[in-house]
Amino acid sequence: MIVSQPTGRPRRRSGFGLVEMALTGVLIGVAMAVTLQVVGWVALDRRATERRERAIVEASNLMERIVARPWDDLKTENLANLKPNESAAKFLHGPTLNLTVEPFDDAPARKKITVEVRWLDRSGRAEAPVRLIAWSYRHGGTGQ
Repeated sequence: MIVSQPTGRPRRRSGFGLVEMALTGVLIGVAMAVTLQVVGWVALDRRATERRERAIVEASNLMERIVARPWDDLKTENLANLKPNESAAKFLHGPTLNLTVEPFDDAPARKKITVEVRWLDRSGRAEAPVRLIAWSYRHGGTGQ
């Protein structure tokens, strides 16, 4: 038995047409563009985090070197010759150090030591600095 379709209705084709294919291509293109933007932002954030971690390590190393000095040598003017490590200077863009030692008149046996590392991001803007503070006390007494 042969069955024929009525001729009044157009026959529907299954599959994708040209409009559907174009729309699919546009959606895939938009998804790829958004994905690339997100990957770029993540990479920038990762590099900024690596620079910050490197600045923390550099500040920590400097603080160890400063605290290891003799008590009478702990003065701001004696720290002027300290510079960032060469590899840290290459990794951080334009690093600068701010090293201070603040003695206290009311407690002569203690000094406040501050190590601050500043650097620039790739666009030349200053990043938030890393600042470490330590207290150093005279060994063996009150300092009187």
